[in-house]
Amino acid sequence: MAFTGIKRAVMNARFHKVNKHYETDPVVGDRSYIQREGKDPVEVLFYYPKNREQMPVFVQIHGGAWVGLDAVDDDRYCRRLSDELGAFVVNINYKRLYDKSFPYPQEEVVDTVKWLKRHADQLGIDPQKIILSGGSAGGHLTAGASVMLAQEDIQIAGQIMEVPFLDFTYTIPIDFPEGKKLYDMMFSLYPPSIPLDSEVLSPAAKITDTTLDRISPAVIIVCGRDPLHPQGEHYAELLKKHGKLVDIKKYENGYHGFGTDKAEEKPEQDKYREDCFRYKVEKANQLYAMAKERV
Repeated sequence: MAFTGIKRAVMNARFHKVNKHYETDPVVGDRSYIQREGKDPVEVLFYYPKNREQMPVFVQIHGGAWVGLDAVDDDRYCRRLSDELGAFVVNINYKRLYDKSFPYPQEEVVDTVKWLKRHADQLGIDPQKIILSGGSAGGHLTAGASVMLAQEDIQIAGQIMEVPFLDFTYTIPIDFPEGKKLYDMMFSLYPPSIPLDSEVLSPAAKITDTTLDRISPAVIIVCGRDPLHPQGEHYAELLKKHGKLVDIKKYENGYHGFGTDKAEEKPEQDKYREDCFRYKVEKANQLYAMAKERV
């Protein structure tokens, strides 16, 4: 027990050192906080389009294996999204697992959606046009938060998941044998307060028919050279059976992260990244249009 405590303290110090730049890095977004009763506020960066009337909303959730990166890493990406979509973009700097384990970051996303809906008039946003989106770990949080919103019967325009991780039960085979060892170590240090086989943490394996009937429309993006693509494809099939899959796009030769890992050695990945950005803009607009039709 004492050894685990020491190991946790060492890991915490390392992670905080790596991620300490959030408060000091220059950003183009506006730093803000979403206040929550009885909870710590959610750190966010806001991005506004030129037209601030009845803005659609795009909530961006960064990746980084739940312990790395932060919202500033998506700063210019979010500025571009706001310009392209004419949307109010909310870039969430959720608590990483070394600060708060699952489902705390999912709750931060859910509380952000609730706050947006409560303050829609003051913000000048359309509360029916809220999209959640993220890649990798951000895709996992997108899926989990969407499940939690569905459980409360709270409607949003949709969810866009890019190369998401979706199953901690390991029942969906993936070519990532070291993954289980890595996650077991992580959760021995930062145990979640809900089971790993819950539908919030492992939606691809454990989501219920009831939740699928209530969940928001989804777009899923996978890469053929990403070990996680079977999870995304399996989840897409479940969503499709319940009429909740808008589209799934697969980049057969794409890697996890679209060229962020040694991009100079894989210049073709940058082409996929640009194509993926255009695709997400297209699908976000489709989700907004669908939400308007449902009203």
